[in-house]
Amino acid sequence: MARTGGARTAAAAGLLAALLGLAAPAAAQAPTVDVPVTFSVRSLLPGAAFSVTGTLPGGTADAGRALELYEQRAPFPAAYALASTGAAGAAGEFTFTVSPVRKAYWAVVAPPTATRPREASTGFLVAVRRKVSIRTSTRRPRKAALVRFSGFVSPSFPLGPDSVATLQRRNARGGFDNVRSVRLRAAGAFSSYRLRLRLGVSGVFRVVVPSSTFFSTGASVAVTLRIRRR
Repeated sequence: MARTGGARTAAAAGLLAALLGLAAPAAAQAPTVDVPVTFSVRSLLPGAAFSVTGTLPGGTADAGRALELYEQRAPFPAAYALASTGAAGAAGEFTFTVSPVRKAYWAVVAPPTATRPREASTGFLVAVRRKVSIRTSTRRPRKAALVRFSGFVSPSFPLGPDSVATLQRRNARGGFDNVRSVRLRAAGAFSSYRLRLRLGVSGVFRVVVPSSTFFSTGASVAVTLRIRRR
């Protein structure tokens, strides 16, 4: 994802305007972005679902109004495509539930009616990240003992220079520092990793994999390893 968030938002808005087929003068070509939306999550694992909720500005005057949910799916740039349709409730409220297959931008559009103009939300990115498991040969190693870390990555990661799993250790500020990286291996529908580390002090560790064309950065749960004194 080489573009900045601002550039991505601008591109998303431009594509949304294009799909709406606006023919107004240049100064008025962008749709009215006045539909506030809320996402239940902005990052999730493959197969999980999220919801997009909101209320149309017209409130009860928009009861039953037709609605459309659009998706701009990776790879970017790409055109927005109609993903789902629905209708506003009695107070103009709406909910869309989606199970995405890859990272994408999402926007809600209310087509024009006899009494209301076309309205739309901003496009928002929802990240779909790979699932990363983590196993250790022990959680209570002796000092200076070798500990083996292993696990699987799902969906599989395309093999190449960037297909690596990185072991990280939690630092004093609560973030994570890179410790060691290894190449991922093909394992059918999954990718796998295995590495060893000689542990001198206790610590909290996790394994991360980088983002790719279709998925965002994935990370395992954090595990605590405590040095055994005897």
